[in-house]
Amino acid sequence: MSALAPGKSPVAIDIHAHMMLPEVYAVTVNHSAFGKSTNDPTLGPEARKKARERSEFVCAKMADTGERIGEMDKMGVDIQVLSASLVHQCTYWATPSESLRLERMLNDRIAEMVATSPKRLIGLGGVPLHAPELAAREVERCMSELKLKGVNISTKARDLEIGDRLLWPFWEKAAEHDAIVYIHPAGNPSPRFQKHFLWNSVGQNFEEAMAIASLMYEGVLDAFPRLKICISHGGGYMPLCMGRIARNYLEKPSTRANMSKSPDEYLRQLYYDTCVYDHDVLRHLVERVGASQVILGSDYPVGEWKPIEFVRATPGISDADKDKIIGLNAAKMFGVAMS
Repeated sequence: MSALAPGKSPVAIDIHAHMMLPEVYAVTVNHSAFGKSTNDPTLGPEARKKARERSEFVCAKMADTGERIGEMDKMGVDIQVLSASLVHQCTYWATPSESLRLERMLNDRIAEMVATSPKRLIGLGGVPLHAPELAAREVERCMSELKLKGVNISTKARDLEIGDRLLWPFWEKAAEHDAIVYIHPAGNPSPRFQKHFLWNSVGQNFEEAMAIASLMYEGVLDAFPRLKICISHGGGYMPLCMGRIARNYLEKPSTRANMSKSPDEYLRQLYYDTCVYDHDVLRHLVERVGASQVILGSDYPVGEWKPIEFVRATPGISDADKDKIIGLNAAKMFGVAMS
């Protein structure tokens, strides 16, 4: 990355950019949150038609390599950090061997995409998280063989919260290789969240809050303090509801058995993307965790098509902090040279 001219905006790095491999989606679609909602039998004919059209558009955008760079240019994004869309392609339902096979296909494809545009694309791999020993081995392959920068995981591994001790082989390997871990929900399958696309609106934010809680309460953030962990969608509800968390920390000693710091300190240990769709929410997030912990995220190709303008237009954040959010924080995280 060349040096920035005086007065120019910083490099823009989008940490929340999805990809798809159609061969994998053909296997995962009937198990995926997106596939289930698109094929919902309760949808009327017109709604079903629109859902099908939306599905075709989204899948084509994520799988395409020819138009992606052009779309980035239109958005003003210099670099995308690629990760497989887990609401489409999560493999945790499969047997460990099948999950590993599918994850390796996705990881190989991400590595190929990065190789075609190494100055514009950065890759995060995926793992069969419900099989922690296999997940640890795939982390090593992603980092050593494929030269990716980290991994993308969901907020749960079947019935296990991500901080569960059974999953620590994954966390140990990620820490050993200094892998960046991006956490993005695959969608909450509870019947409570299936109507009205609640799995996507309410459910995703709920899942992100649960993921942060698990990392805090199960001791992952103490055991691996140097890990760079980024939570999608601004951390969901957690940054907005820390009052009750802090009260329980003070009044209920059993809740802090694995904690050496306050909840607020753990919150500021994590990173968060800007995909929140609300200027007040973004401003509050920055106030809560600090501008150094917030990174541009568009949720390409289904989210914010003007992510830089969204950050720039948010009141109450200094221009210097907006520069950090748009690109400087991610450049430091991913080792992108600025000169």
